Amino acid sequence: MTEVYKVVLQDEFRTKTKAQREDVRQVKAALEKANSELSNARKLILSGDIEPSEYRVIKSDYEKKITGLESKLMELSKQSTNIEPLLDKAVAALSSLDILYEKANNKSKREIIGSIFPEKLVFDGMHYYRTARLNEAVSLIYSLDKAFSENKNGQNDQNFELSNLVTHTVQFSNHFMGDLRRLANLLTV
Repeated sequence: MTEVYKVVLQDEFRTKTKAQREDVRQVKAALEKANSELSNARKLILSGDIEPSEYRVIKSDYEKKITGLESKLMELSKQSTNIEPLLDKAVAALSSLDILYEKANNKSKREIIGSIFPEKLVFDGMHYYRTARLNEAVSLIYSLDKAFSENKNGQNDQNFELSNLVTHTVQFSNHFMGDLRRLANLLTV
């Protein structure tokens, strides 16, 4: 079952970073285009089609543009992460969460609960406590467990042409990687 969790979390990570990968592709294409246009300007000055003063202006503009694109590409490249080790630790922590909690001291128990409910618990003044946000990785896995336990024979009320798919019931935000790191750190608690 842990492999299913890992695959689902990997898919979610790929979905969340799709825009980032597209940004990297666009920046690389813009960088290639700018270098090509600067190269064309060099050819024009060598052939005598433009004046040296015009070339200096073009070169200055394109060097600024290229420098900006290169720094943006470096920044985007820093953000890309190999999540395999992180996923392994997070899934292992989730798989043994009950054991971790039972063996933990009070401080560690607070850290475990804090990793599952990363925002403060709030009392509404009447009956119950609630939290504004649940750890996204836990929420995703919880929705999978719920979907798996609803119907044991693999049938679904929705008509899918190819296979039974688990529909995501939660809208994910930018907290996914942080939440995954919190879960992975539970093994060190």
